[in-house]
Amino acid sequence: MYICNPKNRSMKTKEKRDDYKIRIAGVEIGTYSYSMICDKAFFELSEISELEDGLLNLQIEMDKSEKMLDLKFHFAGKVVAPCDRCLDPVTIPMDFDEQLIVNLVPEVEEDFENDENIWMVDENIYELDLFHFIYETIRLALPHRIVHPDDENGNSTCNPEVLKKLESLKQTEKPQEIDERWAALKDLKLD
Repeated sequence: MYICNPKNRSMKTKEKRDDYKIRIAGVEIGTYSYSMICDKAFFELSEISELEDGLLNLQIEMDKSEKMLDLKFHFAGKVVAPCDRCLDPVTIPMDFDEQLIVNLVPEVEEDFENDENIWMVDENIYELDLFHFIYETIRLALPHRIVHPDDENGNSTCNPEVLKKLESLKQTEKPQEIDERWAALKDLKLD
């Protein structure tokens, strides 16, 4: 029998989150390369994610100067998310680039909000936590509508049971009657 210990879970979560941090304290000026994997454990760290699984290889090239970091990200692989039509898993291939500029400043103003691709951080921080940036970048790269692709004949490859149910619901829908109080507005012409 397994007993869930929240303390152990938070330790594992913290350890996994540490995989998405880059040490910047004491790093000399120059170019550095990093590799990271975004797998099922990565997507489980964000408990509100609808991304069920995936395997993305992430290559990061960091160009460090005196007061700035220029990070170039390359994502390649796939993620799995539920279909918007039938809710079955859909595998989505991904291959894209993103950039993040980090300005190292002596003091960050309390009311300053970082832009999505330009950050201002304290020059004395030890490491840069990239987890949320990576996660949000992946989410923004997803298509607006996630559905199973059509086959070579143009037919949907969604779950056939769900498609039948949707079709039956569509056929039994009655056209909505227009409320007579608003009926006169449909003839109104605005120029």
